[in-house]
Amino acid sequence: MTTDLRTGVLDAVDETSYRRTMSRFPSCVTVITAATPAGATGCTATSVMSLSLRPPTLVVSLRSAGRTLGDVLSAGEFAVNVLSWNQRELCRRFAAGDPRHRFDGVPYSLWDGVPVLDDASATVVCRLAEAVPALDHTLLMGTVRLTRTRVDTPLVLLDGVGHAVAAPPELRSA
Repeated sequence: MTTDLRTGVLDAVDETSYRRTMSRFPSCVTVITAATPAGATGCTATSVMSLSLRPPTLVVSLRSAGRTLGDVLSAGEFAVNVLSWNQRELCRRFAAGDPRHRFDGVPYSLWDGVPVLDDASATVVCRLAEAVPALDHTLLMGTVRLTRTRVDTPLVLLDGVGHAVAAPPELRSA
């Protein structure tokens, strides 16, 4: 592997190095949820970002081969639930657990028919505006319909490990 000293660009980056480097980007752990005829469905996602304020829109990246993507596309709406530190066990459950049992014992409510996790640090319910295939993922653009935030400790993933992020004291009493 060589590096072009003028640009700093490597001629090739292996998947392991790329994964290790990207794990240094702290990210909120979210669970993307949608309603299906069989009930609530969802998966863990860490690639979520705000796209626009006018109209309020966000982007979620889901694996194209994943079951949840098809469910979101069929439903036409979805929720982004930012997990709290107290929900850290849900990270793995919604990432790799049996999809039929991911919601077992998990408190959730329906907001206009969209399942949302009751104890999430933040929740955004979106109407699907556009789905754009991108390599092995699909980018979902959602127009924001409803939001909720709670003053608690959100779960952040760094180096593949969950961490707590405490709010400053002046926000804890808000």
